[in-house]
Amino acid sequence: MDTKVKKQRQETLRTMLHGMREQVINDIEGQMGRRLDEAVIEGMGPVLDSEDRAALDLSDDVDLALLDLRYRHYKDIADAFRRLEDGSYGRCERCAADIPIERLKAEPSARYCVTCLNQIEAVERVEREEVRFKTAAPPSSRGAKGR
Repeated sequence: MDTKVKKQRQETLRTMLHGMREQVINDIEGQMGRRLDEAVIEGMGPVLDSEDRAALDLSDDVDLALLDLRYRHYKDIADAFRRLEDGSYGRCERCAADIPIERLKAEPSARYCVTCLNQIEAVERVEREEVRFKTAAPPSSRGAKGR
């Protein structure tokens, strides 16, 4: 890849990551603002019955899980920026091919091209099956205990 195309790709990736980071920050700030508004409602204390409290508790659990997911996404984007600076972002760690920008938009933390990822996942499936096969009880010992 020539230098001009490479620089253009890097700039496209940088712009994409900036946009993603801004979106995640806005999402986190929006969620935190909602939580502050809801804290006022929770201050009503005795006005809420047990069903209302249960609904708020469930809502809290969902909000925390969503906030955690957004924070992990933010950390993935921060890591992508570090890799962009050292020149490794957007390149497959296995075959060094460029990872398509559309894939990086969908999964900014992608470290492998689709071909390599499929190969890695296939090997992992085989390894899991081998472990499962090795830990399974032999067929002859399954039915013999109950007789």
